[in-house]
Amino acid sequence: MLMIDQLFWNQGGSGVGFGNFGEIGPLDVNLKPRNSTWLQKADLMFVDSPVGTGFSYVEDDKLFVKTDEESARDLTTLLKAIYKENVTLEKSPLYIFAESYGGKFAVTLGLSVLQAIQQGQLQLQLGGTYYFHSL
Repeated sequence: MLMIDQLFWNQGGSGVGFGNFGEIGPLDVNLKPRNSTWLQKADLMFVDSPVGTGFSYVEDDKLFVKTDEESARDLTTLLKAIYKENVTLEKSPLYIFAESYGGKFAVTLGLSVLQAIQQGQLQLQLGGTYYFHSL
């Protein structure tokens, strides 16, 4: 059985809105507690990506990303900031889970994170990347 301590969820759009409230988060779309949530097994991180999807926005249109690689760099920068401020997170692996277009993007993000780790810019254990598509 796979033991997951930290899970990054990427929907390929609104992971916060759909992935969190519609599927695996602690509250449903009506903000009612869910009987079963992945939060019972792992810390969850939902980020709307790329910027401009879901609830994310920019104040300068030049900051919209145009490629998956640019979006992966943005999220890697976010992870660097989170892990720098929360060194206790370094003790358990991070798994990148993705659904829909996020599955294609999960590989790009995983490679960006791995490169940052290898270059000593990011201190975390990358547990793996997983893709699935719910019906």
